[in-house]
Amino acid sequence: MRKMNRRFIILTFAVLVLITGTSVYASDALPSLFPNVSPEEEAHVQAVQDRLTQSWTPGREIILSSEGRAFGINSKNEDLSKWTFIDSDQFYDMLSTFSMQKRSSFLEAFYSEERRANLDVGDYMSALLINPEKSRALVYWEKANGSYVVMDLKSKGNSNSWYVDGVEILTP
Repeated sequence: MRKMNRRFIILTFAVLVLITGTSVYASDALPSLFPNVSPEEEAHVQAVQDRLTQSWTPGREIILSSEGRAFGINSKNEDLSKWTFIDSDQFYDMLSTFSMQKRSSFLEAFYSEERRANLDVGDYMSALLINPEKSRALVYWEKANGSYVVMDLKSKGNSNSWYVDGVEILTP
């Protein structure tokens, strides 16, 4: 009888330890599986997205209305309306279509000295227009004063090398 009580106590203790360990794991793992985002956080994210869209849309319209004259774009060969709009959410998806070398070169041009020289506190996040061949891109962002910086990125021929061909500041 004594052996039976000892086995029962040990078995009960082992089950309690397992249950406690499982509940501690579950209490730590479940919030990460099902994040609890408050309505205020969702509203803030939506407000930021709306403000960026309000910034990018006029910038794109300014570039399209200029018909690329500032960038030497020949409207017969390169119709800007057929270029793909890429925002911050789509940027890394677009980069994933490039080879490793082309991606590295593109990022080097994207984060170039010309960008750093024209980026100030209060400027908005950039967006870009890229041509169908993915050989040329116009990166643009709204400055705090309402003007737009447009950086012309080009790919060198059929190589995987990108460079900054020029920077223009456009005012609405």
